[in-house]
Amino acid sequence: MKWKYILFSIIYILSFTESIKAQAKIVVSLFEDTSATLTAKEVKSIYHQQQFKKLSEATFNPGYTESIFWLGISPKNWPLNQEWLLAIDNPHINLLEYYWANDEGTQLLYKTGDFLPFKQRPFPEYTSYVFPLRKTDGIYLLKVDKRKESLQLPMRIVSYQELAATAMNGNLINGLLSGTIIALIFFSAVLWLSTHKKLYLYYSLYIASLLLWIWANKGLGFEYLWPNSSFLPSRARPTTLLLNIIFSIQFLQLFIGQTNNSFFYYPAKFLQALCMVALVVVLWPIDYEKSLITFKNVQIYIIVIATLQVIVILGSVIEKIIQGVKEAKFYLAAILVLALSGLAEQLYIYGTIILNYYVAQYALLGGLAIEAAILIYGLAQKFNRYRKERESLLFEKNEQQKTLTNTIVTVQEKERKLFADRLHDEIGSMLSVIGLHLHTLNKGIASPKNHLQHNLQQADEMLAQVATTVRSMSHQISPVTIDKLGFVKALESLVQTINQAEKLYIEFICLGFEKMEDYPPNYLNSIYRIIQELLQNMIKHAEASNGIIQLIEHEDMIAIMAEDNGKGLTPERMNNPLGSGMNSILSKIAYLQGTIEIEAPGKGTLINIELPNPKNTLSNEQN
Repeated sequence: MKWKYILFSIIYILSFTESIKAQAKIVVSLFEDTSATLTAKEVKSIYHQQQFKKLSEATFNPGYTESIFWLGISPKNWPLNQEWLLAIDNPHINLLEYYWANDEGTQLLYKTGDFLPFKQRPFPEYTSYVFPLRKTDGIYLLKVDKRKESLQLPMRIVSYQELAATAMNGNLINGLLSGTIIALIFFSAVLWLSTHKKLYLYYSLYIASLLLWIWANKGLGFEYLWPNSSFLPSRARPTTLLLNIIFSIQFLQLFIGQTNNSFFYYPAKFLQALCMVALVVVLWPIDYEKSLITFKNVQIYIIVIATLQVIVILGSVIEKIIQGVKEAKFYLAAILVLALSGLAEQLYIYGTIILNYYVAQYALLGGLAIEAAILIYGLAQKFNRYRKERESLLFEKNEQQKTLTNTIVTVQEKERKLFADRLHDEIGSMLSVIGLHLHTLNKGIASPKNHLQHNLQQADEMLAQVATTVRSMSHQISPVTIDKLGFVKALESLVQTINQAEKLYIEFICLGFEKMEDYPPNYLNSIYRIIQELLQNMIKHAEASNGIIQLIEHEDMIAIMAEDNGKGLTPERMNNPLGSGMNSILSKIAYLQGTIEIEAPGKGTLINIELPNPKNTLSNEQN
């Protein structure tokens, strides 16, 4: 928090370091032409009738006006051998006419303003309006016309040397601050191009629109970007301000992570819509003086929008600070710096406070540079936190992958042991019995015919069992029937084999899977294995007499439902399904990134499995 106190101290000290020598030199009087019809000759007569009012301060601020104002300056009592300049530090005056008048008449020296090209200014090398003042017996009259708009008129009477020095220093300060801000915008744009995250894009747009608004407010836009336009000078500031409000809200919501659950989310979106409507009104090529929409109405509308922006932003930020979001604190600090800078500059323009000239002219630009730096630091912190979260998530996924791999290896070893046991116990014993029968036949050639037929029949039956067992085991090792019969036919064959044993009757329902080539072979093999093991669990563990298997193809997923009327899962087995003969099924579902739900309402078990459809995944990746 130390930097805040340092900033306040600097502003406080510099506020009173500027000498008021320039103000003492100003001997300016003013007359308000409410009719807006007086000529320079008539105004000269009014001046000599002493109807002008002397200004006690170096600024004049009538606010919104429909009058024309005339400044009168009499330089006859000024020091000898010294040329002076009248500088108007508001670059947004629609029309200015500069006259020299004496007893013989009046002469128009310069005609300039926002409605005329920038090169028509008496000193186009300066952003402000500057008019020469020479010692003469006559008077200088300046006509100031900014009707139907808000007028602020800060003035200085300076020498050529003072103006040149302030202009040179001002250009240096402006270049350094603007260059810093542009560098931050460029850096953020590079981050957006490399990461494709909209957060960096809207940061760039937000800071760029705010910089353009400051340039337009300082007259730099008219000087360098649209010097010959009569349309943009009066519309550039409201346009860039409205764009800034739109982009600031978009950046704020991404930066602090505001979602539609926030109380201020939809008000912010509504405010953006209001700004878009205002943009259309401001940029519509109409003459405000001849339309029902006056510039005063537009100004009031924009003031209301800006007020709503302050409420929405502060509410959003405070809401997130209460929730413990660090980015909200960065955002609050940044906008406070900008708000204080803008407030100091506006108070100077309105003549409320006295500031050092450079502080007054570049407070807002300096505040923007500090705000942009604070936000880019906040973005860096957010990026580092995001990177750490990604690393943590990647580590967690790696650990899950290791666990899944270990489970798959364990299941494979268990399956290999099961096959080895079956080969040793079943196939081996059956082949031994067949061998005994053949040995008996070899020894008992002279045995009765019926005895030989009995031995041959038993040997034939045993060989059939061997063939059936070998085929069953080969299907467990590799479901070759998928390639031979097709996926659905292979499952039907599997169910038919179980039904033929007459111990368990299975009803099989399959919807979809008309095109087997749409799926990777490993995916179909995994589904086959899952259904095969579900059936094995019904036979071995559930002790069911009836069951149903449903396989349904959806656009986004594959659904498998298995239900039986067996003894169901006990609470212990529900809490530990790995011990229920389902570890192989669970490992395959995890490998396919699917989900499983097990219900045991009493008698029987209901299992629902959902697997992502690889066709949908491939389609999304291609899009």
